[in-house]
Amino acid sequence: MNEWTVHRSETGTFEEGRGIAMSRKATILLYETNVTILRMMTFNLEMEGFAVVEADQPAEVMKQIAEQDIDLILLNWADQSESCLDLCRNVRRTEPVTYTPIVIVSAPRDERDRLTAYDAGADDFMVKPFSLPELLARIRAILRRTSPAIGGRVIRVAGVEMDIDNGAVKRDGTDIRLSLIEFKILRYLMENSGKVRTREQIRNAVWGRDSQIEIRAVDVRITRLRRRLNMDTHPDVIRTVRSVGYALGDQQARTRPEPRYDGAET
Repeated sequence: MNEWTVHRSETGTFEEGRGIAMSRKATILLYETNVTILRMMTFNLEMEGFAVVEADQPAEVMKQIAEQDIDLILLNWADQSESCLDLCRNVRRTEPVTYTPIVIVSAPRDERDRLTAYDAGADDFMVKPFSLPELLARIRAILRRTSPAIGGRVIRVAGVEMDIDNGAVKRDGTDIRLSLIEFKILRYLMENSGKVRTREQIRNAVWGRDSQIEIRAVDVRITRLRRRLNMDTHPDVIRTVRSVGYALGDQQARTRPEPRYDGAET
């Protein structure tokens, strides 16, 4: 089985730039012998904020390690041979002083093979099929331990700070507790700060394009999110654009109470 079977993350592209504070991108060396899958995985990883170095031959892996600053190596164990494990062992024997974590992805294998992979020097082992969010979570967990300066992502807009990887939100230094849906909405608006997003765009980004959630649910959730962010005394950072949608970034005083919506939890 020579498939990764991965999916894009729920919120799509993570933009660098506006309102986002990051150190350098983490560089991932991706080894995959199937060029089509290699390109697809490179695209997905780059869309999530990583720099990717490609290799479709074992010799290319060793060459890139010698020439570039690699933060993590992702190896696909595609066949029944131990060539991938031999490559893993070679990396461990020849790597410089800096330890480079290795993640192996593979078709289902028995316990003996998985243990052999760890003995060969792998830091993690994932069995296909798997989701892209799970792979990203494991990569970032490893990077937080081995390269803490590049292991996380923080967005700051108009006094609101969101740590995406840790799920933490603050406003002017005060912790804000949000539900998962509220967190997703806020993240989408912060990643598009200053841009007006329609209710349909928000629904698609948060619940998915195939969701049967009514558009009115967006208004319900925005109302609850505003109450949590504003804490009764702060200016409103979410701007309503009548008949269009919402934007985040420009603080404005609230001139009248926000209309309330009574809707079931979704």
